[in-house]
Amino acid sequence: MEDYSHVVAAVIAYIEARPERLEYEELSRSVGLSLSQIRALFRRHTGQTLGRYALERRMARAAYWLVHTETDILQLALQCGYSGPDTFTRAFRRVMGQTPSDFRRQRRVVGRERLYNGIYGVSDRMKGRENMNQPLNGGMILYGVTKVGYGVYGSCTPYSICLKSVANYLGEDVELHDIMVGCGAAFRLTWNVTAWDGGNVDICYTYDDYDKVYRLGVESLGRAYKTLGRGPNTPKEAFVRFIREQIDQGRPVIATGIIGPPEACIVTGYQDEGETLLGWNFFQDSVMYGGLPARTDESGYFISHDWWENTDTQALIGVGEKTGPRRGMMDILSGAAEVMTGRRKDQFAKGLWAYDAWKAALANDRDFPDNLPLLSERMMCQGDAMDCLADGRFCAARFFRALAAKMPEQPLYRRIAGDFERVTGQVEQMAALLGGWGRGEVQMRELARRETRRALCRLIDGCRQADEAALEGIKLLVKQMETAAYPAERGEKDGE
Repeated sequence: MEDYSHVVAAVIAYIEARPERLEYEELSRSVGLSLSQIRALFRRHTGQTLGRYALERRMARAAYWLVHTETDILQLALQCGYSGPDTFTRAFRRVMGQTPSDFRRQRRVVGRERLYNGIYGVSDRMKGRENMNQPLNGGMILYGVTKVGYGVYGSCTPYSICLKSVANYLGEDVELHDIMVGCGAAFRLTWNVTAWDGGNVDICYTYDDYDKVYRLGVESLGRAYKTLGRGPNTPKEAFVRFIREQIDQGRPVIATGIIGPPEACIVTGYQDEGETLLGWNFFQDSVMYGGLPARTDESGYFISHDWWENTDTQALIGVGEKTGPRRGMMDILSGAAEVMTGRRKDQFAKGLWAYDAWKAALANDRDFPDNLPLLSERMMCQGDAMDCLADGRFCAARFFRALAAKMPEQPLYRRIAGDFERVTGQVEQMAALLGGWGRGEVQMRELARRETRRALCRLIDGCRQADEAALEGIKLLVKQMETAAYPAERGEKDGE
């Protein structure tokens, strides 16, 4: 009997790449068989009709969005190819047994499922089908991983955005602000005292150990952490082997580089035994970095053949299976205090000291000549610092507000949240002074004005004072836990 498994795999991949619709004529052309042949083969190999399977996969994707995003029901209906919420709700109830609203309230576990040879997708069943874990034609693709980019989840921190996307795919219901706080990035601020440095806000500078923020991000979820860096003698085969091991188990890989600069991105699959990679990258649509339609899979994933030739492809991070509970409150607070404490590491001022270095740089009139290229560089650094504070302290405030709501008897949570909100308020005033959040000529010219920079320095002082107050509150919480005035096990529970 002829083996038609490759046909079934092609049909499943086609459906996964287009969750919002199933175009039968296009499917027939893509597979190279008549629709009647496809229907018969699919039912023989899967035990399901093609139409029912496509409906179930569409609803599985909808279930994933319901649990891991805040998208409203109307928008979800449109994303799934329905004209309105009523028809979508009927279809969802027919497959899932309850309405979309009830499903969202129940917070059922939704993550990846092995669908067929070489293919994973999302499901509320969270199990793989037996004997289906072999790559197909030298490749394996994980469909349904949420696209990453600036602004996704309301954040501008690539690593945290990628980690949430990967964690959700693995069935972890976690908020972006919990990840930002868990890894420590919500509390960071760094400034190079020797130059105007576009890398000031790189997340690797959060702690003095550059790897720590990445490790804590994964471990804060109670998951196993694995990493591989690219040294001068690291062979490409080591990277390929790492990626294949993770992808074959249905786990996306967080990488740096692949396309463009060494920012975090997600590898969601491989082809040609690992020579070609697929995934999501913050720069995949940028012509500057080669983002062209021919390099994009039908699912939207980038396709990169020359990822190793990009010297900014520097590291891989594996997010493993659960090994225990999430990082405890005591550890989270101690890490926050470590990040926020003023200190100097090499050429970088960190924590509270970074405010002083930032302010000193703005006060140096000689660094602001009437020269647009130089002003562009200055504005980039200024804007990055503002984005870092706005994103990080917003997440920190949201985290502590949630704790205050759970435990109103502990006033420090509410006070710390208020301190972080003061920081974000000061940053909003900075943006208003500069003429908005953009980084165009208007903002550059305004930054060059001495009066504007003096006003910015006063707002930086306000941010520093608010952060200092928050740090004092965090240290007091730690002290209370250490002296058992505030039960550690209570804090551990809240850190789950």
